[in-house]
Amino acid sequence: MPASSDSPLLHVDCGYGHKHALGRLQLEVVPGEIVVVTGPNGAGKSTLMSTIAGEIEPVEGEVRVAGDRDPASPDGAGVVTFLADPSFFPDLTIGEHLEMTAHHVGVPADELRDSIERWEVADIESELPSRVSSGQRQRAYLALQLASATDVVVLDEPERHLDGDWVRRLCDALADVATGGAAVVVATHSTHLAGRTDRTVQL
Repeated sequence: MPASSDSPLLHVDCGYGHKHALGRLQLEVVPGEIVVVTGPNGAGKSTLMSTIAGEIEPVEGEVRVAGDRDPASPDGAGVVTFLADPSFFPDLTIGEHLEMTAHHVGVPADELRDSIERWEVADIESELPSRVSSGQRQRAYLALQLASATDVVVLDEPERHLDGDWVRRLCDALADVATGGAAVVVATHSTHLAGRTDRTVQL
């Protein structure tokens, strides 16, 4: 993580959309900060999150992470952790997904185990994704992704399929990620998440 908490990890000055801009955003996020993005359905929250994460090119302008890196480039991609719709291989167990991802990104075994325990997914590690509930899949996805959180963490409605208690635990987990020095941006409809933020951006 950067040594200075005053130096932005994320710089956004772009129009977001597909062929035409849905809107334009100027935003800088420093290490340790959580910014929540809210707005009605159709406002472009998911498109904006994908743009910040480098999954979609800006219609105009730029997104930069960790200095002057483009998140869509190879050197920028490793800086951003992007959580959107959970995606699992149907023939791999939950545990195999966790181990494969941890090995790929270099998460130490003890940190992975801590994340598994935090999200209470140890009892479903031997199950296929299709055999567990949507809430359990979401918790497994969060355990997997947040165990390997990078400098910039971008989340698109991470509260989906979680009940109120787990949304509160998600708030605590994101606070811990930010305390570790990450810049966190969350698109959400959750009042719990919106209430545990440093700043809110309304689209």
